[in-house]
Amino acid sequence: MLRTLFYIPIPFVDKTIPVYAYGFMLMIGFIVALYAARLRAKREGLKPDHISDLGIYLIFAGIAGGRVFYVIQNFDLYKGNLVDILKIYHGGLVFYGGFLAATIALIVIVRLRKLPLLLTFDIIAPSIAMGLFFGRIGCFLNGCCWGDVCDPDLWWAVTFPKSVDLNNMIDGSPAFVDHLEKGLINVSDGNSLPIHPTQIYSALGNLAIFFMTTAFFKYRKRDGEIVILFCILYSILRFCMEILRDDNPPLFDGLTISQNISVLVFVVMSVLFFVMRVKLKRDDTNLAGKKL
Repeated sequence: MLRTLFYIPIPFVDKTIPVYAYGFMLMIGFIVALYAARLRAKREGLKPDHISDLGIYLIFAGIAGGRVFYVIQNFDLYKGNLVDILKIYHGGLVFYGGFLAATIALIVIVRLRKLPLLLTFDIIAPSIAMGLFFGRIGCFLNGCCWGDVCDPDLWWAVTFPKSVDLNNMIDGSPAFVDHLEKGLINVSDGNSLPIHPTQIYSALGNLAIFFMTTAFFKYRKRDGEIVILFCILYSILRFCMEILRDDNPPLFDGLTISQNISVLVFVVMSVLFFVMRVKLKRDDTNLAGKKL
């Protein structure tokens, strides 16, 4: 865990500005994702500058939506101090909330600028996965989104350290505090129990989704298939990750909120993908019949 990457000194003043790992990785993810989307837009016949403009709106909408969803899901953590809601650099974004807000913003902006909606979605979709890759690395450095306790002999298992504030009060890491509250460790312990590095699992999974959706561009039959494929693949990944994560308790049906959403997304998008392919096949058959 490395919540603060480095400090920037302020000239002529004996103060520094901390650069938080989570926010820094979000920034790097946005830059890399935007660059990839601009290249893809150029290949698909759209102006890269349109994608850059969209990216600015989408990052703010995504962060706001993801934060709101997280706060609603974990309101007990904030009801005593509402100011903490603004401390996004400490982590605490839910992808589905951010994706919903960004989708709404994208539809509105694309309509206003008269851009091709489905093609724009396809261009942006792989870059979302790339952004999530860097975002999950930020989660790992920040210590949030931690995994379940695992076999200590698992060679890639990780532990998160105890951290204290200026008053020598324990303020993290989240996994350490969680294990302490559950009575799994003592205050004198310096680290949490060995847990699954779910942040790294998710990062690698999203990197795989980026390459799969990028490779599928040459096989797509119509606009919209890339974003649908992204939704299908991400819903599978998120459902599996929720099984190994320990920060989101089941709420109903024995599943977490994200798992229930993942099931819904997977079913809807799989049916939509199948229907689109069947309709396309029928259209091709009818067109061939007319030519004959």
